[in-house]
Amino acid sequence: MARHQTGSAKGIFHEHYTQLSKRLKDPYAEYQGGVEPAVCPTCKLIYQKKRWHRDDPQAKLLLKDKGAKRHLCPACHKIKDNYPLGIVNIRGDFLAEHFEDVVHLIKSEERRAEQKNPLERLMKIDKVNGGLHVETTSETLAMRLGHVLQRAFKGDTDFKFKSGNKYVEVDWSRGS
Repeated sequence: MARHQTGSAKGIFHEHYTQLSKRLKDPYAEYQGGVEPAVCPTCKLIYQKKRWHRDDPQAKLLLKDKGAKRHLCPACHKIKDNYPLGIVNIRGDFLAEHFEDVVHLIKSEERRAEQKNPLERLMKIDKVNGGLHVETTSETLAMRLGHVLQRAFKGDTDFKFKSGNKYVEVDWSRGS
């Protein structure tokens, strides 16, 4: 377990995980369809040149074409299978007082992350025992959320990594 400290300092394990994460496999990342281009029927992402990307005009054309390959993108597949690679638990008195600000920050960070990688998405945000439980399609987005909460609101942030898996659980809390 690595504990994020206030400011820019990061735990040694966190830096090690960042390097390790680049080598670990996401079990949903490999596209098995073979045919390009393909379109995700749920979110309208396009698979082309070995990458998923957003191209709304091309997606509309592909969805009209009855012969076009349709295939769930990895993010939609994870959402369908309820397979999060990141979890963020948010607790503390601060949350009750600033609930809307925290949720707005989380959704804003998702939009920023999705511009860089359209497969990084929130799966769900649930109220649980006076806190928030957030599930993400990538460990990277969960770590980003932990960092952005820390930068914006301070508090305590813990990162827990599962050895050998692309998975992280982030706990953030702050009193009043």
